[in-house]
Amino acid sequence: MRSYYAHLQSMVPSVAIPTKPILRTSAIFPVFQEMGISTRILYMGYWFVKRNITALTQVITLRKQDGEILWRSVSNLTETKAYRVELSDLLKQAGFDPQIAFEGSIELEFFSLQNLVFPFPALVVNYYGEGFTTVVHTAQRVYSNFEDKEANSETKVPEAGFNVYANDKTSPFITLINGPEKCPGSQLHVECFNRRGDVLKESILLGDLAPYSMHHIDLASKLPLKEFLNNQVGTMRIIFDVRWVFPRLLVGNWQENPTSIVVTHTYYDCTRACSPSDYWYTNENDWHTAALMLPLCAQGSAQTKFYFYPIYSPSSFSIDLEIYDGEGKCIGTVPDALHIRSPSNEFEIIDAAAHVKELGLEGSFPLGARLIARPDPGTNLPSRVKLGVDIGSSPQDLPCNICTNLNPYIPTWEGKKQSFKWAPILSDNENAEVWIMNSSPQIKYERTAKIDLHFYRESDTNVLERTYTILPHGSIVISPKNDPELKEFLQGKIGWVTVLSTNPYTTTYYFSRPQKGVVGGDHGF
Repeated sequence: MRSYYAHLQSMVPSVAIPTKPILRTSAIFPVFQEMGISTRILYMGYWFVKRNITALTQVITLRKQDGEILWRSVSNLTETKAYRVELSDLLKQAGFDPQIAFEGSIELEFFSLQNLVFPFPALVVNYYGEGFTTVVHTAQRVYSNFEDKEANSETKVPEAGFNVYANDKTSPFITLINGPEKCPGSQLHVECFNRRGDVLKESILLGDLAPYSMHHIDLASKLPLKEFLNNQVGTMRIIFDVRWVFPRLLVGNWQENPTSIVVTHTYYDCTRACSPSDYWYTNENDWHTAALMLPLCAQGSAQTKFYFYPIYSPSSFSIDLEIYDGEGKCIGTVPDALHIRSPSNEFEIIDAAAHVKELGLEGSFPLGARLIARPDPGTNLPSRVKLGVDIGSSPQDLPCNICTNLNPYIPTWEGKKQSFKWAPILSDNENAEVWIMNSSPQIKYERTAKIDLHFYRESDTNVLERTYTILPHGSIVISPKNDPELKEFLQGKIGWVTVLSTNPYTTTYYFSRPQKGVVGGDHGF
């Protein structure tokens, strides 16, 4: 982990020593092909729009679980459109029967003669099957060089911050992929937290990790989680060993009858991060120290909950909840929705849908939930306030578990005149949605967002264009189901949308949100 300040500074060119250009960007994902579950990787040619790059070389490598290369391709990308890599197609090209169960990894590398700026590419892994789809963006990647490795390894911290369920139908799992260097005697140290604040600890010996090997670990088979969690949600902290790979893990919950999974990624455990750079600026008079606007679904049996995990730098702060309609009107407030002290073994939950129903607002759509963090008097707020955003169809169905952060007040953002965002549209599902929201940490936020949307599809480079205006704290929801022109344009396949906004505070989220069953979703790029 490196500090949030260092992360921001890495985006500003150095005058004394020029920053080395990023000419390779990559991602590596665990993949599954078995009864009821398939895997694909989704992305678009955003480099050609955002960076004015004219061409990339793409390398796709399919590996078996032990790290052995099964298939590789090299090609050039030059078109701004939607791209999709299906595991089943790669298995066929490798001469492997796609009807036989397979676990392994797919690595995608993109090479350029122009600076790509970020070493993480905007890719999405999509696990899907009959009646479900789940998504998460790039988590692990193999380091490009020693400087890359050192810059992202200032301190070694556990990974944490995700939800686990364990019952007769559902079991949590984690995956980890080793880098190109053998990792001898690897161990996994797991701490599980339940709603009572109890902690269950276990060490799991993985042994020697071969280069590029993928490890899929069913945690319910290693720990007595059903009894420990007692049919309630829990969370985990994980310490593990890998070499030459960014140590962010793809994790989730696996459900049987019917088979489905939900995935997310882990996040830094910051409970021992207490240097000055681990805390944010002193609050300005006109600004909250940190805030974030999130989608809020409460119609019918829909569930929306926000999880705050026991992972923060030592601190004490409160969270306020404000509820807005699509036009940006504040229609409900919940001051001091929760109070957080860290370190702690307990994790806190805001049941936003329940608050909406208490206020008699469940018929409203769309709704936005603005979370505001207030450090206790005389204290500072952690620079990283991570939370999990769970949106579900009903209390019985697995929700998505989106990993995101409250946005801290960054003075330089006020000088930005525009922002560029993009997100996939899971339009091979009839319940696909993209939410576009306009909010900031400013206490009296009055900045309208004028946005130009460009929709892209797989079949060609044709573009569908739209223009909208989003009022302060307002939101719009794009849904092919309710938009015949967009539905016809996307042709029942996954597409992408880019959002060029006149201010820097525009955010995007995307979902497959059926009335019943698993919800898939993530934040956009």
